[in-house]
Amino acid sequence: MANSREGIVPRTLFEPKAKSPVLVCGLPGSGYVGKLAVDHLVESFEGKLFEEFYSPSFPPHGNVNGDGVVRAIRGELYHCETGQRNDLFVFTADAQPTTSKGEYELCEMVLQAAKRRGATIVFTLAAYITGGFEAEQRVFGAATSQELLSELTENGVRAMKEGGISGMNGIIVGMAGLLGMDGSCLLGETSGYLVDPIASQLVLEALSRVMKLKIDLQKLTERAIEAKQVIGDIRTMTEQGTEPGGSRRTGQPGYIG
Repeated sequence: MANSREGIVPRTLFEPKAKSPVLVCGLPGSGYVGKLAVDHLVESFEGKLFEEFYSPSFPPHGNVNGDGVVRAIRGELYHCETGQRNDLFVFTADAQPTTSKGEYELCEMVLQAAKRRGATIVFTLAAYITGGFEAEQRVFGAATSQELLSELTENGVRAMKEGGISGMNGIIVGMAGLLGMDGSCLLGETSGYLVDPIASQLVLEALSRVMKLKIDLQKLTERAIEAKQVIGDIRTMTEQGTEPGGSRRTGQPGYIG
């Protein structure tokens, strides 16, 4: 391990041989929309962890695995061989950094790591939080160029016209443009109250269309079906005028990221 100038410690496990790689990022956040989605990609394509990132800006605790072993919180960069036009570099983490500086530093390091290995395109997967339970959830999108945004909308993604994308999911896309990479964010509409595999499935379906990438979504679909049953029960409560937690819906997203 070699210390970076900013205090982040990268650890390279091996050098991947990737075919036209595309970087896909998803971090823990409301609904776990992006995190569930990228974890599914890693599982489906049997991704191999090739670089780890340890940062003093991660939350101050250690993760205990199922076997009782403690390890430090880390960011993870995987190589997923898809057997198709593009391989994937998939970035995720146990948590997002707790400081803005830490977020920016980690985003730059991940982008540089992917770029020097051939990636020129970045997708982040995130949540578009409405504060309510929608009968039909949608996917919104934002991009670093009008051309790329048009490609999203041509594949059923609604253009996000205003607001901001918080946390690393937004920073990575913005910084991609500064580094000469194309960047897009796909945001699955979600209430923000529950872990939402439905939104995760929707953003992966959108990614599949945009990239023309076949993704086996069976396991995630099964989780989405279970979630729909739960949400159906909750929606019955909301139709009576009250949302979980006793709040009333405002009609505007309270958090996007």
